[in-house]
Amino acid sequence: MNILIGVTGSIAIYKTCELIRLFVKNGDNVRVVMTPSAEKFITPLIFETLTRNKVLTSKTESWSNELNHIDFAKWADIFIIAPASANTLNKATNGIADNLLLQIYLATKAPVLFAPSANTNMYLHPTTQKSIKTLNCIEANSGDLACGDKGIGKMAEPNEIFLRALREINKEVFWKNKKVIITAGGSIEKIDDVRFISNFSSGKMGEALAKAFYIKGAEVTLISSKEHNLTKEIKQIKVISAKDYFDAILKENPDFLIMAAAIADYKPKYTPGKLKKEQIGDKLTLELQKNIDILKNLKEKNFKKVGFKAERDEKNALNYAQKTLIDKNLDAICLNLLTKNDFGSDENEIIFITKDKKRVFPQQKKEEIAFKVVDELKNI
Repeated sequence: MNILIGVTGSIAIYKTCELIRLFVKNGDNVRVVMTPSAEKFITPLIFETLTRNKVLTSKTESWSNELNHIDFAKWADIFIIAPASANTLNKATNGIADNLLLQIYLATKAPVLFAPSANTNMYLHPTTQKSIKTLNCIEANSGDLACGDKGIGKMAEPNEIFLRALREINKEVFWKNKKVIITAGGSIEKIDDVRFISNFSSGKMGEALAKAFYIKGAEVTLISSKEHNLTKEIKQIKVISAKDYFDAILKENPDFLIMAAAIADYKPKYTPGKLKKEQIGDKLTLELQKNIDILKNLKEKNFKKVGFKAERDEKNALNYAQKTLIDKNLDAICLNLLTKNDFGSDENEIIFITKDKKRVFPQQKKEEIAFKVVDELKNI
């Protein structure tokens, strides 16, 4: 993709370097246009080093080549203005084009995403708020500002802007207003208040799925026992036990449930407080009882359900997965052979199984597997 990034005069400009790095790492072509005010904070050389492309400024614009605001406007698949000062937001709303960045904004047919950055009073001023509501903006964060104030106005984090930009480019009509819940991580079942049993699930596959559904345009909720670095536009619910997962799913009532979490089959009898080894002796015997089977208890629910099954028995794994598909009334199940990729790996190989077909997604990064799952679910 051709990513055009516009930079205005704001201390948040240092975050733009990380944003560029994310797009370059993603394999995108990146160009930068700077306002004169932005050049007071950082030199074009830094952006040229990161992008390997000449930066467009009032000093470098040329009509003998593509380094001009019209050609940049035509080149872009998306135009991201980050940071976007209050001055730029308000000028853009009113069609004022007194610098190259704003001229590109008026000239481009590509989607435009603004990432505001301003002092809290400037951000909350009625004029600026009207502009934020008018333009396609990603909401600023709250916290300590460079000016010493505390409040809203911090530019969104680079990863948030990156994901939102990918959503602007890749969103599909099918997923619009579709509510998708993804579960991730492993359930944690308490022995007492300081000990528990769990499993080695990293939550990486669930996180990859949450990103993929979000980028495709769905309304995404991630229910997980792990911490995930995502955009705040993806709702996150932190849980611990299998019952927590189950209760959270029931409250959300989705259109699609993707059950990527590894739920413990058994849970120990819970003892409040802390078990003392002096009282226990040389051996601790745990009394385990069968845990709630989340998907089985949801089999009558009228939403699409997708399970994940991790197996080490290659000979019987497919039969186990197909049996689970039928027994739990699933629309699809993703079979993961742990003999090829163990918990915590960055890659996976999945066999995507429905009642009438199966597809093998060969070894690749979990992010790539996630998009394949999203595409398959449009047809179930």
